[in-house]
Amino acid sequence: MRVASVVRSLRLPLLAAGLALGLLAGCSAQSRMDFYSKDIACEELGQHWTMPDSAGTLRGPKDLQGQVTYLFFGFTSCPDVCPTTMVELSQVKHLMGKDADQLQVVFVSVDPARDTPEAAHTYVHAFDPKAMALVGDEAQLSAMASDFKAFYEKEPGQLPDTYTMSHIAGGYVFDRQGRLRLFAPYGMPVEQLFSDVQRLLLEPEHPAAGSEALAACKLPHSASVAAR
Repeated sequence: MRVASVVRSLRLPLLAAGLALGLLAGCSAQSRMDFYSKDIACEELGQHWTMPDSAGTLRGPKDLQGQVTYLFFGFTSCPDVCPTTMVELSQVKHLMGKDADQLQVVFVSVDPARDTPEAAHTYVHAFDPKAMALVGDEAQLSAMASDFKAFYEKEPGQLPDTYTMSHIAGGYVFDRQGRLRLFAPYGMPVEQLFSDVQRLLLEPEHPAAGSEALAACKLPHSASVAAR
């Protein structure tokens, strides 16, 4: 199985235990934290969407509260970006140790014609048993992608009557209040993504958490998060 071979081919980085301890000590002394990922707290994205999960339960922004969430768009037959992203998120969770369950991974299929809910569920759980797969119809996908300003497009395959999907690479990171805060570009070092997740977890778990970042917002930004 290709998924299993990808998992075996990418080894977890061996990091000293002092990395996590040093990060926590450094962050706790900061009143305002900087992130490696792109700060998109002012973009007003990802606030008005609904999509069924693999069990048919309709999900929305409120379901992302309580944990840090990494949400990304992809498809189960993706040859490289999607499985690599899932492996890297598994590595982040490995570094988080006992706090691994504080990171929720959400996979949104951009290929509902081929990705059945069962197939998407099996795919994400091969990497992370607690990951959530969202699979809707074309209209639901279009609306959700528009809310995130996320690009996806069907492209002809090399053989007749085949196709592949081109889509935005990278992930949208929500804080524990369910607010979209960061865009993590595809390929960023695992250690940096781990740092950003930890920084969000260090914010006090109450409605005022992260308010200093949101207070700086002025006007909505309508540009896409990432170019094609």
